[in-house]
Amino acid sequence: MDALNQDRIARAAERPPAETPTLYVPSSLKRERSTPAAAANGRLSSGQEFLNYLLRMGLVRPNSVDKFLVTRAERLAELDSADQLGNALIQADLLTQYQFDRVMAGTTHGLVLGNYRILDRLGAGAMGVVFLGEHMMMNRRAAIKVMPVDDDSPTELLERFYAEMQVLAELHHPNIVMAFDSGRVESPSPGLPTLLYLVMEFVEGNDLEKYVRDYGPQPIGKACNWISQAACGLQEAHNHMLIHRDVKPSNMLLTKTEQIKLVDFGLVRQFALRLTDPKALLGTLEFMAPEQSYDPSAVSSHADIYALGATLFWLLTGEPPYPCLRSVSESLKQLQNKPPRPLRSLRPDAPAELEAVLDRLLDRNPTRRPAMPLAVKRHLQPFASESPQAILAE
Repeated sequence: MDALNQDRIARAAERPPAETPTLYVPSSLKRERSTPAAAANGRLSSGQEFLNYLLRMGLVRPNSVDKFLVTRAERLAELDSADQLGNALIQADLLTQYQFDRVMAGTTHGLVLGNYRILDRLGAGAMGVVFLGEHMMMNRRAAIKVMPVDDDSPTELLERFYAEMQVLAELHHPNIVMAFDSGRVESPSPGLPTLLYLVMEFVEGNDLEKYVRDYGPQPIGKACNWISQAACGLQEAHNHMLIHRDVKPSNMLLTKTEQIKLVDFGLVRQFALRLTDPKALLGTLEFMAPEQSYDPSAVSSHADIYALGATLFWLLTGEPPYPCLRSVSESLKQLQNKPPRPLRSLRPDAPAELEAVLDRLLDRNPTRRPAMPLAVKRHLQPFASESPQAILAE
């Protein structure tokens, strides 16, 4: 790999360990203007060209690459292609497989968002794709929600994305995922979308839907503890006159210390505003309050209380309060006309007192539900077990 200046690297390797080697970047780096398409066309074939491109993109840290080259000074000739060097960087944890695949495919638009480099893809939803990112200077990892925008993007989706940015900027609570940053990356060329992005704290763990699917219904004490934590976060939102409208197991993240974090405030609505189309069905049907299925623009905070109860039902039984039906219209009919199943029909070991609490949370009449999320916490405290993450004081 002559282009990487083996003689200079070999000399650097002979320095005393205390010295910090300096990365060699040839002057051609300032002249070469490789584009994302170059990788797809096979033009990033040499190791030197590939490395220059990664450095210019900000996908690898110069000081880390410098050390990498020094430690492999005697084997640089083996890294004279993009494939060979890329695989070596992956093995050294300086590059991820996801980054490598994107660069080689020429699809690099969005691999760098402001001060963040994208490491991997975590998942996708109706409002965009969520990536694992890392701040280039602070090395702090984050979850980054990205929404591609073009001329055909629905206005309502854009409004919800901007609303989530603004809502999370207002909310600061241990049981709500924290927002760090947001921004916009313009389209670099025709045919590629503009990217809106929202940077949030990265939670290592599962959402509660996946957790129950993996491990089954949860012990009563643990389930009540988790919903009590979620109620504390939800109370913070309600204190800011915000209704979540999509409280459900998949929107509750469980950290490694068993702390609950509420996420996905894209459907949030202010108490005093009715901007939603009353004919639009918003939310997730299995955890939706009956009144929300009629007119999502008119729901009150009681709809979130119902969703807390429906999520608790899921945690305790592995099923939603109503049986799952194939037809959406049939599911709507049973939600709007029938009472939910009693807890103890699926969980016989549940105390009758807990079933009575859950009946109140799932009451078809919103006014008969507890008035506030903190009231839900108080009702559940007699059944909640202690966890490594103590439930917040009121």
